[in-house]
Amino acid sequence: MFQASSPSPAKSTHLHEQVRGMKHGDHYCLVYETPEQQWAALLPFITAGLERNEVCAYITDGQSIDEVRHVLQAHGVDVEGHVRRGALTFMTNREAYLNSGSFSPPAMLTFLENTVRQAAANGFSGFRVTGEMTWALGRECGCEDLVEYEALLNEFFPGSRSLAVCQYNRRRFGADMIRDVLRTHPIAILGGQVCANLFYETPAMVLGRESAERRVDWMMHQLKHFRASEEKMERAVQARDDFIGVASHELNTPLTSLKLQVQGLQRLLAQRATAPAAPEETQLTRTLGRTDRQVRRLSQLVSDLLDVSRITSHQLALRTEPVDLRELVEETVERMSSEFMPASMQLSLQSGTQLVGQWDRSRLEQAVTNLLSNAFKYGQGKPVTVRITTQEDQALLEIEDQGLGLRPEDLPRIFERFERAISPSEVSGLGLGLFITREIARAHGGTVEVRSQPGQGSTFTLKLPRMPQAPRAQA
Repeated sequence: MFQASSPSPAKSTHLHEQVRGMKHGDHYCLVYETPEQQWAALLPFITAGLERNEVCAYITDGQSIDEVRHVLQAHGVDVEGHVRRGALTFMTNREAYLNSGSFSPPAMLTFLENTVRQAAANGFSGFRVTGEMTWALGRECGCEDLVEYEALLNEFFPGSRSLAVCQYNRRRFGADMIRDVLRTHPIAILGGQVCANLFYETPAMVLGRESAERRVDWMMHQLKHFRASEEKMERAVQARDDFIGVASHELNTPLTSLKLQVQGLQRLLAQRATAPAAPEETQLTRTLGRTDRQVRRLSQLVSDLLDVSRITSHQLALRTEPVDLRELVEETVERMSSEFMPASMQLSLQSGTQLVGQWDRSRLEQAVTNLLSNAFKYGQGKPVTVRITTQEDQALLEIEDQGLGLRPEDLPRIFERFERAISPSEVSGLGLGLFITREIARAHGGTVEVRSQPGQGSTFTLKLPRMPQAPRAQA
């Protein structure tokens, strides 16, 4: 039975846009495991149809119409209003798929054809339907009939003013059935993503009308198409990396000049300052201070982009020397606390005794700065704890905050380029700090890890061998 649930707002923005981009003639399958995954796709599918003056039909498993209506209402859909004007309709599997007592693919296609024609006659711009397919597990329908029906839909939808999303619960359907579902849908919605389906087969192939030679041609075409898509993506990534390298180098020189000019003006103003300071001097001092902070921020962004360029071209060189990690962290904490830490935030440092290793001082300071900045940014003003310990021949730096925390699905990607767990509209930055920190750790033969739960903060752990080691290979 369907479980009414609110979809998770996270991760769904891209899926929302992709589903809303569906057009007449499309035939998607939705393979889901949770109600959240199910409704993250269905809500934009239904609301987009209503906005476009299409008839939207929801076919249930026969017991959940009220629950479906409740979910739609809970997300702002005027269910009663749309039902009254004929734009939203609910049907049970008996009323749709099993109207004659058993399932008949030709009868179902006739039903769809008549429904599309009636929608047009009533002044609607099209028809879209989504159906829960769990009814097919009953005795009224054989798997062969369902596969035939799904294949024939790929001849019905193209050229019509209709589209469909067929829902398959991965926890209810066996692997053999899911395989056939993928064979009969050109596009699949899987785990919050819309995927072009490499395993799709034409109706003629599914229904046994194609020769072995045509099947081989189709398989080779699919593989070539997939490889062409890969190459296009690789070229786009390379073009982006090339642009980043060139742009960051070009920006670095004028920014350095601007920074020196601002600092020169600050020194000149300080030398000519009167006591007490005139209002104009005070205002000018504040303006130059703000300008200096913004220039330094821009310089840091450009520096990060330069580092990304060096990393992607394998040019992140280290200049190792004996470095006391405790001393370096204490200095960085002091500097960061005075410049960037929110006034209400408390920071405690548990540094222990001297801890010396062979590291690149400037790169290590950069990694510590990035981790502290991350804690300040996402810590919500709550206490931050910095700990320095040892584990066998490794030095460990832990930075723990009590802020937003991270969802499990975000953990694998936050150390990648341009990735952030929080929307760019909420937190500024390019999403490069953790990526650069990871690469600095790897260059030292170390690692950086995170432990986190939503709403319970995060703990980042930087592990570094005290003696030089070969850089860690990427996983």
